[in-house]
Amino acid sequence: MRKKKLLSTLLLSLSAGVASAQQERGLTCHFGYEDQFLPISTETKSENESPVDVKANKVQLLQNGTSIFSGNVDIFRDNQLLSADRATYNRHSGDVRANGNVSVRDSEMVIESEQAEWSVANDQGQMLNAQYHTRQMHARGEAAYILRKGQNTTDLDDATYTTCPEGSDAWQLKADKVHLDHETAVGEAKNVVIRMGGWPVFYTPYINFPLNDKRKSGFLVPSVGNSDKTGFDVLTPYYWNIAPNLDATLTPRYMSDRGLMLGGQFRYLFESGEGEVEATYLNSDDLKSNGEDTNPHYQEARKLFSWQHKSYFDNRWRALVDFNYVSDDQYFEDFGSGLSLSSRTYLNRNVETGYTGDVWNFTARAQGYQTLGDVEEQYKRLPQLLLNGYLPDQALGLNYELDSEYVEFDHGEKVDGQRINIEPAISMPMGTSAFFVTPRLAINHTQYNLKNDKTNTYDDSATRTLPIASLDSGLFFDRQMTAWGNNYIQTLEPRAFYLYVPERDQSDIPDFDTSLTTFNSLRLFSYNRFIGRDRIGDANQLTLAMTTRIIDEESGKENLKLTVGQIRYFTDQRVTLDGTIAERDSTSDMVAEAVAYIGDEWSLNSEFQWDPSGLKSNMSSVGLRYKNDNGGIFNISHRYRRDDPTPNNGIQESLEQVDVSTQIPLSERWKFFGRWYHAIDQDITLEKIAGLQYDSCCWATRLVMRDYVNDVSDQERNKAIYLQIELKGLGSFGQKSDSLLERSIRGFEAE
Repeated sequence: MRKKKLLSTLLLSLSAGVASAQQERGLTCHFGYEDQFLPISTETKSENESPVDVKANKVQLLQNGTSIFSGNVDIFRDNQLLSADRATYNRHSGDVRANGNVSVRDSEMVIESEQAEWSVANDQGQMLNAQYHTRQMHARGEAAYILRKGQNTTDLDDATYTTCPEGSDAWQLKADKVHLDHETAVGEAKNVVIRMGGWPVFYTPYINFPLNDKRKSGFLVPSVGNSDKTGFDVLTPYYWNIAPNLDATLTPRYMSDRGLMLGGQFRYLFESGEGEVEATYLNSDDLKSNGEDTNPHYQEARKLFSWQHKSYFDNRWRALVDFNYVSDDQYFEDFGSGLSLSSRTYLNRNVETGYTGDVWNFTARAQGYQTLGDVEEQYKRLPQLLLNGYLPDQALGLNYELDSEYVEFDHGEKVDGQRINIEPAISMPMGTSAFFVTPRLAINHTQYNLKNDKTNTYDDSATRTLPIASLDSGLFFDRQMTAWGNNYIQTLEPRAFYLYVPERDQSDIPDFDTSLTTFNSLRLFSYNRFIGRDRIGDANQLTLAMTTRIIDEESGKENLKLTVGQIRYFTDQRVTLDGTIAERDSTSDMVAEAVAYIGDEWSLNSEFQWDPSGLKSNMSSVGLRYKNDNGGIFNISHRYRRDDPTPNNGIQESLEQVDVSTQIPLSERWKFFGRWYHAIDQDITLEKIAGLQYDSCCWATRLVMRDYVNDVSDQERNKAIYLQIELKGLGSFGQKSDSLLERSIRGFEAE
């Protein structure tokens, strides 16, 4: 029974045409007949208004209204041209009989044969043993009989169809009947045999295919593959072009180990908004066990639902929806295809509205999460109200700011309640093109109304008020320099940032949504070392930093940017979160960033963080990238961070990884691509990819082999093979790998 179901699904996938077609990119394709089509006419004349213009070397007029033309005969009417060695034309009936090197040309099609009959009155003609070419999709073929009805439709009997250039029959469709609708740009064929390299590879009683690359209803690229999680896996998406602003994709997915999953996606676009709804449903998971692992969801329904919506109105209001649901914790691990999917632990559920003005911004939202896996449940915000204001360049050059929030936190097990936060600020930017100085003073006031504190750990009516004072300053120096025969401008930009925040005891305040930031270059100039409003870090510190840039004087392009900085602490930090240690050193780690563009093809990004007292590196990230105009890509990056949970770093676990990816054009038509992603600290290869692609003017194929783990802590490896074959202008089948390669190889672009 399973084999029958699988066979029927596979036939459904392969017998369908596709709803879209790709044009060749980066290929030199000469079809040999591009200049044979007549120009597309912009005039609209009725049939009676269109005169018949005939040219020939010899003309013979008969008494019954028949004319015989011979020698280079051209009959032109209504943007159609019939050429032949000899033609007979009856001006009463409008019938034309032509033979000898006959060709019929218009803006969409060229047909050639030895004889033809044409009705000028009906704008309809027939030809025997003909060859044809179409403008759309560069298609060509032969037919025993062709019936051409104006420029709208063409019917062919015992015909062939291909988009390959002359002299190449890499693939060919042979059918008893073919109907080409040039207005809707859709072709249909019956009793079809598809040949590749002259060998029959597929038969179907019916197929439809596109004649251009505009979207239309029809079956999309089927996906056929195999994996350890699903077994033999077949997806057959059907695209429904409902309206210019509405479409849907229905995707039956048959997995030999798990059963039949139904999926769908609906997209809509209106003047004031857009959105997307996605859902999948597997009635009963048939997989009892995977090796030694028992499937906890055996014979259970597996589901997914997702809705994303955005609306932007003329009155500056907006509305957003982001709602996500899965039936179980293992859904993405079992049915997803990558680390980014299987590593999800929280699914967002957010509904919000807001206003964006010149001075005031307002947001109102209700937000929660679905928790996946053995992780701590997040607080819900039911609701959260945000009001922010900014008034620059007021009297005496002052800037005024306001940051305010009201939020109701809800949790099933922990303390919850309300939090009100108000932070007005005033600043006075001063400076010229050579320097800037900005003093700033803010007052932060936070008030809580807590409930469900079962351990009596916190003050139910806790309040906190404190000032935040800062002074930001910098200088700008520049000089001209010459290197490698080019003129550059080098800048030197020292910057000093002083921050003072007095200490306030905050141990009686819960942690609703606050965490310690990872120490990096942005942290050097932040007003708070915490993300969130439950902690305001005490500070008496001075940041000193230096930035230098090298700018091409002619183009203005920044070729190099180098920044280095450090914080000097005048007093010990005392405000902490649970599980963190207060800073006791007099200085922070040194932070350095470098961004370099070497020519038009090479770029380098790097960031380093090290402890100058211990001469040890706490974090580093280096990435080198190469990309040329011919499609060559090479990326290599190394990431490292030390296992050091100090507040300087905000790091809980060590990490050391190397990532190498490439795309190598072997020739105009062949490409190789690969990736090696390895966790050095755990001696685990997270992902290996190797693939080969061939792309010609009429067909393409891509083979990708992938070996990966779903999670860095997962010892079980997964293997997958993606094979996709595309017959350009007809369709494709196999398992698509575009999104996988775009995610894995930086700079990869699907063609």
